[in-house]
Amino acid sequence: MLTALPPSKIHLGQRMAMLAFASLLSFSTGLFIFPTQLVFAQSPSQAGRTRNPHGPLKLACERCHATTSWKPIRANPDFNHDEESRYPLRGMHREVVCTSCHVRSVFQNVGTKCAECHADIHRRQFGARCEDCHTVRGWQVAVKAVNQHVNRFPLLGAHAAVDCEACHRGAASAIFTGLSTACVSCHRAEYEQATTLNHRAASLPITCEACHSVDRWQGARFDHNQFARFALTGAHARLDCNSCHVSGRFQGTPADCFSCHAKEFTTATNPNHTQAGFPKDCSACHTTATWTGARFDHGLNTRFALTGGHVQLSCTSCHVSGRFAGTPTDCVGCHVALYEKTTNPNHQSANFPTACESCHTTSTWLGAKFDHSAARFPLTGAHVTVACAQCHVGGRFTGTPADCMSCHESAFRSTTNPNHVAAGFSTNCQACHSTQQWRGAKFEHNQTRFPLTGAHINVNCAQCHVGGVFTGTSSACISCHRPAFQNTTNPNHVAAGFPQDCMVCHTTTQWRGAKFDHSGTRFPLTGAHVSVTCLQCHAGNTFTGTSTQCISCHLPAFQATTNPNHAAAGFSQDCTVCHTTTQWKGATFNHNSATRFPLTGAHVNVSCLQCHVNNRFAGTAQDCASCHLTAYDRTTNPSHVAAGFPRTCETCHTTSQWSGAKFDHNTAARFALTGAHVSVSCVQCHANNRFAGTPSDCASCHLNRYNSTTNPNHTAAGFPQDCALCHSTASWAGATFNHAATRFPLSGAHVNVSCATCHINGRYTGLDTSCVSCHVTKYNQTTNPNHAAAGFPTDCQACHSTSQWTGAVFDHGRTRFPLTGAHTTVQCLSCHVGGRYAGTPTDCYSCHRTVYETVTNPNHVSAGFPKTCESCHTTTRWTGAVFSHSFPIYTGKHAGKWATCNDCHTNSTNYTVFNCLNCHEHSQVKMDDKHKNLSGYVYNSLTCYSCHPKGTK
Repeated sequence: MLTALPPSKIHLGQRMAMLAFASLLSFSTGLFIFPTQLVFAQSPSQAGRTRNPHGPLKLACERCHATTSWKPIRANPDFNHDEESRYPLRGMHREVVCTSCHVRSVFQNVGTKCAECHADIHRRQFGARCEDCHTVRGWQVAVKAVNQHVNRFPLLGAHAAVDCEACHRGAASAIFTGLSTACVSCHRAEYEQATTLNHRAASLPITCEACHSVDRWQGARFDHNQFARFALTGAHARLDCNSCHVSGRFQGTPADCFSCHAKEFTTATNPNHTQAGFPKDCSACHTTATWTGARFDHGLNTRFALTGGHVQLSCTSCHVSGRFAGTPTDCVGCHVALYEKTTNPNHQSANFPTACESCHTTSTWLGAKFDHSAARFPLTGAHVTVACAQCHVGGRFTGTPADCMSCHESAFRSTTNPNHVAAGFSTNCQACHSTQQWRGAKFEHNQTRFPLTGAHINVNCAQCHVGGVFTGTSSACISCHRPAFQNTTNPNHVAAGFPQDCMVCHTTTQWRGAKFDHSGTRFPLTGAHVSVTCLQCHAGNTFTGTSTQCISCHLPAFQATTNPNHAAAGFSQDCTVCHTTTQWKGATFNHNSATRFPLTGAHVNVSCLQCHVNNRFAGTAQDCASCHLTAYDRTTNPSHVAAGFPRTCETCHTTSQWSGAKFDHNTAARFALTGAHVSVSCVQCHANNRFAGTPSDCASCHLNRYNSTTNPNHTAAGFPQDCALCHSTASWAGATFNHAATRFPLSGAHVNVSCATCHINGRYTGLDTSCVSCHVTKYNQTTNPNHAAAGFPTDCQACHSTSQWTGAVFDHGRTRFPLTGAHTTVQCLSCHVGGRYAGTPTDCYSCHRTVYETVTNPNHVSAGFPKTCESCHTTTRWTGAVFSHSFPIYTGKHAGKWATCNDCHTNSTNYTVFNCLNCHEHSQVKMDDKHKNLSGYVYNSLTCYSCHPKGTK
């Protein structure tokens, strides 16, 4: 056993031996041992502390060593590797010398993975499982899957005969993973060098499979419909590519017809497309099926759709000499000759419009019809049958006047009955005449300012229009009837100052017996006034300024009246308040409208003097007590004075009936009577006629019932004494308790539960409102899952609702482990095995330990990965974990320099072991030269990391 000794205890000779042994050990094992770490065999006195340098190897030392020397006694130890180790030697491993694998004295610190001994010429492209392709019988042996390329790129067609190196080639060695399966990744040169069809110049897509197949590279087929903007149809489908793509030019090939067919366009003579100014959009007339037999859609491609006779015309009929551009679309453009030659009527001299369509149609040219209604003079009556020339004299059509006078002026001037000219009649003939009949014209006097009514209808025109004067005739009555106005004496119109508007009293039906409508004045006559003679009011024939007030005529009667004395009573001099024009005597005073005290009930029949004592009317009091105070003071049933009743008698009494008063408890008191209270006698509540201070709470009257009630016992239950909470005045029995007013509103199934179910033995106060206080039995008896065993909280509403007890939903978000990602769909028993809920661990490893221990890429156990799964994994996705590396392998100079973890961690069984030397080679990087001035420099990975923990200088 070797052990470390302090330098002060070691002699010089011992130190020299130690250095020699250290050098030998360092050279043979590759270990760097410093003097302070030298180990020596213990003395016999220290034999109890001997430690095997080979680690936990359980073999007797004498099987390999002699007592005289520590050196092995034979080159090949007596050790059966197949039976005495965990790694049987198979195949070519049997011929390997021990020191090739066991380079250190601790024999068990040797990996069992191929990659730990064999350099990976594939540069970790296929991972660390060499056995997937190789066997221990021979390194060059490959599996069938590799030979047959069973992967995401099956070898088909010509690919099956290609050597592996043809595709799997790299700068230093073969590349097998990460290769692109796109054709262009191997055939880029063919794409770039193609000359029959220059792919690059033509900007063809680099998706070779679009045109080529794996069976044969030549004879590619280009799908013009899919990859070009010009689908090949009709005759285009049979054309050779070079017909359009001249000289191999594909990029920028025009897609319009004219670019290829310009020659046909310019050479076409029937018709000449160039001269005609045809559009260069050949598809407007031609199709790809056949070039000849083009059809021109005149309605679609021009502003002139062909209809009627135009449909059958040849193109040259309108497009003379092959002229198409600028062809007029108006009728006169083609038919001007017909327009100019027409004589019946002569269109040109008549100045007819050149819009032929006004009278003609494309169906037939002859038989044109002029629609006079479209002109400013529609033909009606006798005008319809009048020949055109009768109005349009000399074939003159334009400027023909539309007024009657222009044609009928001679008739207007020659008419004598009456003489139109002398009378100054209007030249607007249609005022009296119509187009139906000229003679028998009728003058519509009603359309003038003086309509004829009554006797005026039968008066001869000349009687008013003296001397044939029609214009300026006055429409006022006085202009004709002034002599009658001045000569009238009954009454004398002039003296009375009557207005000269005769129609105020007279009518056109009858002049005599005129009636003056007094209702049109400020004083309509009613009652006795109707039969009074005019002079009785209008003394001395004075009509203007007559007063309309009663008192102006009836003041003596007002002053002489003694029953009652109007003057003493201070009555109003407005007689209409009590009297009417129908009858003066028996005046009625309307107490309701004329005073502030309407008479109702018994007041209606009371004599005036009973209230208005000594004919005193002014200042009479209006309150009941002023008259009825004696009755108020004497009343004993009940005593109004003792009860403190208000003196507003109308509160209980009416004017219809004094006795049998009714007190309106609803409006006059603070306690409205409802339900059974309505029919209760007053003394039942107001005992001993006590009304003032009567309590309004229920308990004041019903306390005895409150105390004696046993179903439930109100006193024992501590119910409030506010009876209105449960009872109503309509019915005392069948009270309803509003549980919503308590601390426990009833919902769901609780609504229909009987009171006694919860309030056992009539106990209502101090009850626990928690669910478990009633449902503890169900809690304890539930087995799916077992609530008690699982340690579920007794807060039932966390999962259950009052609507439904079964089908409870547990909100895992309220626990210390909210469910996220894939956990949301996992069954409860997947984690809570055996119905165990309490104490269920919340760390990932507790559930995913099997996955942790069986994972091989990488092997988490051998790699010594932490058991905090969340460091790399998420609940959303288990695969594709990302390890948060403390060493900056994703950034800086190390980014992109490695493919798999095993590039650095060469020992897949122990990820704490890493190797920097695969990349930082001794000779290439010249590490010794760079570190020669650094104390303690050693060329190994641990030393590299100790100085460069962040991968930087």
